[in-house]
Amino acid sequence: MKVFSIIKAIASGLVWGLGQVLNKQFLKAFFFFFFFALFISIELFTSKYFEETDAMDKIVGKDFSDQYVQLGFLADYNYNKFLNNGVGYADFEDFLLEIDGEENLTEALLIQFIASDLKKNNPIVYINSLTNVIIPAEEFETEGREHLFRRETLYLDDQGIYYVERDVTLATGSNQKQYVETTLLTGELNEDNIRFNREGLVVYRKTGEIYRYQGVLYLRVINDGSFEYVNLLTEATITIQPGIIVPVVQVIGPLYRVNNMIFEYIEPGLIYNSVRLQYKSTPFLDTFRQSMLYTYTQPGNAFTDNDYTRLMLKVYFELNPSIRDHFLDEYNDFFYDRAGMFVRGYWGVITLGTTSKINYTGHMSLNNALIGTSTSPYSLATHIRPLEELPFRGHVSMMVLLEGLIAVILSFFFYILMFWSVSDAYKTAEKKRRKEKVLGDRKYFANVYENSFEYIVLSPAVFVLGFISIMPIVFGFVIAFTNIAGNESMLETFDWVGLRNFFALFNFTSGLGASFGRAFWRVLGWTVIWAVLSTFTVFFGGFFQALVLNSEKVVFRKLWRTVLILPWAIPALLSQMVFSVMFNEFGFINQFLQDIGVYPILQNLGMLGVNFNTLEGFARYLYLGQDNIQWFSNPFNPVFVRATLVVVNIWLGFPYFMALMTGVMTAIDATLYEAADIDGATKFQKIIKITMPLVLYSTAPILIMTFSGNFNNFGVIYFITGGGPNTGLASRGFAGDTDILISWMYKLTVEYSIYNMASVFSVLIFLFVGSLTAWNLSKTRAFQED
Repeated sequence: MKVFSIIKAIASGLVWGLGQVLNKQFLKAFFFFFFFALFISIELFTSKYFEETDAMDKIVGKDFSDQYVQLGFLADYNYNKFLNNGVGYADFEDFLLEIDGEENLTEALLIQFIASDLKKNNPIVYINSLTNVIIPAEEFETEGREHLFRRETLYLDDQGIYYVERDVTLATGSNQKQYVETTLLTGELNEDNIRFNREGLVVYRKTGEIYRYQGVLYLRVINDGSFEYVNLLTEATITIQPGIIVPVVQVIGPLYRVNNMIFEYIEPGLIYNSVRLQYKSTPFLDTFRQSMLYTYTQPGNAFTDNDYTRLMLKVYFELNPSIRDHFLDEYNDFFYDRAGMFVRGYWGVITLGTTSKINYTGHMSLNNALIGTSTSPYSLATHIRPLEELPFRGHVSMMVLLEGLIAVILSFFFYILMFWSVSDAYKTAEKKRRKEKVLGDRKYFANVYENSFEYIVLSPAVFVLGFISIMPIVFGFVIAFTNIAGNESMLETFDWVGLRNFFALFNFTSGLGASFGRAFWRVLGWTVIWAVLSTFTVFFGGFFQALVLNSEKVVFRKLWRTVLILPWAIPALLSQMVFSVMFNEFGFINQFLQDIGVYPILQNLGMLGVNFNTLEGFARYLYLGQDNIQWFSNPFNPVFVRATLVVVNIWLGFPYFMALMTGVMTAIDATLYEAADIDGATKFQKIIKITMPLVLYSTAPILIMTFSGNFNNFGVIYFITGGGPNTGLASRGFAGDTDILISWMYKLTVEYSIYNMASVFSVLIFLFVGSLTAWNLSKTRAFQED
C-alpha cells in the first residue's frame, strides 16, 4: 500500500536514515544517519540542556557561602552577644527561632533578615521641617500637596516675572530655546507668555539651600549675583544683613507645601537632585559590619570588593521584590542561556533577543548601612569600595541576529540531506511496492557520483560562499526591517518593524518620513540625473575623441592617444583630491580667474559678489558665490555645483571610452565606408549610419554597466564635495545637495549610525539598478544574439 511509503518517508524525516532501514538499505541508512547524528550533536554540544542555570550567577563576585555565615558571622555575633551578657539583637533572635535555630541559618536567610531589618527601621515618611514631627506615608494627607523646586535656574525680568528655559525641536529639525513664564517655587507654566530670547532677563538661581530665620523656612537664591531668601510659604523675598547667623536646615528629600506647613519626603533609595537617599544603619548592621571588618582585615582574606557588591545587590533585590523578579525573568531565558546552536539561532532570528541592557545602581542606597560612613561604628569605607554601577549586557540583537543567521544557513545544508533522505525513502518504497528494480546501495552512490559530479565538486565552494558572501548580504538586507539606529543599538536590543521603514519614505508629515522620506526622493532624483549625465557625457566625450584620433588628418596620433589616456592612468582618488583642492573657494582656479580679470566681469553681471537674497528668478541659477566662486560649496545654488561635478567627471571618465572606442572603430570593415562614399554619403551620415551603430552594438553592455557604476559612483561625490553643500542637517535626513544614494548611505552608517534606513536604501538601490540593468541588457542585440 502507498501509505507504507508515506510512513517510511515520514520516519526518514524524523530520524534521517530510518526510512532506509525499513527499506533494508543499511549503507544508505548509515550515510543519512551520520549527518543526522552530526546535526543533533552540534545542537547538544553547544547547549546547556542538562544544566541548571541561575540568573544570580551573572552578578559579579561570589557568594559568602553558608559556611561563612555559620563559621564567620554567627561566631562574631555570638561573641558580641557573650560580651553583652548574653543579650543579642531581639528581632534577629526571633528570626533564629522562626528558622529553628542557628544551624539552619544560610546566606540567603541572612540576606532576607537584613532586608527586613532595613525596611522596619527605614519607613517611608513625611517630616515636618520645622517641628521634626514624623508622619508615616500611609497616614499623610496628600490632597493639595505642592512640590517645591528648590534647585533650579530661572530668569527674571524687570516686571518680577520668572521664566524657565526649555529647548524645542521645530518642524525643520532645528532646536530653538524658549523662555516660558513660570511660578517661583511650584514650577507651573504659563504657555501664553513665551519669549524667544534672553534680552532683558537676569539669571535667578535657586541654590537648594534651606535656612531657618525667625521661625520661618527660607530658600536661598542668587538674583543677578546677589543673595536673597525666599519664604517657602508666602514666596516673599527678603535680604538678610551680613553678620547675622542663620542656621542651615539639612534637607535631602523633596519638599512639599501642605496647609501652610513644609514637609520633607523621605524614601530610602529615592534619587532627588542627583542625590540618592540612603538607608540608615541599624544596631544589627553595626554588628554585621563588625564581622565583615574582621573578615576583610584578616591576612589571606579571599573576599573582594566585587563579592561585597554582589551581597549589596542581593539585599537590594530582597528590599525590592518586583525588581528582583524582573531580573530573574529577564536573565534566565531558556533559549538564550540553555538552547543549542540551531534552536537558539532560530529563536534569535525570530525575536532578535528579548532582554534589554540594565544598569543597576540602586544598591548604592545601602552604602551608609552596609559600608558605613566616616562616623559609623565599624565602618568598611577604607577596606571595601563597592562598584557603583552593575551593568548587565542583556541580549545584543546585532550578535543574536548574526549568530542566528549562521545557524539558519548551516541548518539549510543539513536540511538538503534530510529532504534527500525523505525523497529517497519514499521513491525506493514506491519502487518496491510496484516491484520495480531497485539499485543496490553501492551502485546507487556510484550513480549519484557520476550524474552529480559537478554539484559534488562545487559543494565545498557553495558551503564557504554561504557564510562569507550570502550571510553578509542577507544580514544587510534584513536589518532594513528593524529599528536599529545609533551606536547604542549595536550593543542593545532592537525589534522587527516590518515594512514601516519603507512606508516612511512615502509619509512626509511625521517620523522618519518627515526628513528621510523627503530626502530619499530628492537624492534619488539627483542620483538618476547624475547617473544619466555622467554616463552619456563620458561616453560621447570618449566617442568624440576616438573619432578625432582615428582621423588620418591628425598627426602624431600615438602621442595624442598617450596624452589623453593619462587621466585614466592616474589613480582616480588622487585625481579627485586634486580637483577638490584646485576648485576650492580659495584654490588655484579662482586665483587664476582673478589674475586674468574674470572676477570683475562676473561681478558686473551680478553672478558674483552680491547678496543671494537680492536675486530673483533665473538670476538665482547663475549665482556663483559671495566673495569667491564656490565651485563645490555653494549653498544657494546647488544646480551650479552639480553641473561643475558633471563636467569634472568627464575628465575622469572619457579616456576609458576613448580607448575602448578607438579599438572598436579600428575593427570596423573599411568597405562599409567605401560603399557609403560611392552612395554619396556625407561624413556626418557615415558617423550616424555606420560608426555609431557599430560602436553601440559592441559597447552597449559596457555602457549599461557604466550607468550602474555611476549610480554607485561613491568616490567622485565623497572625495570632491563630501555630498555638500547643505549636508549634515537632520531636517534633510543628513543628505547634502550632491549626495547620491551610495554616499548618503555611507554617511548614514559611518557618521550617523542610522543603519536601518541605510539598509532600506541599499535594498531599493539593488532593486532599481538590478532591474534596470537586467532589462537594458536583455534588450541589447548583443545579449539577444548570445
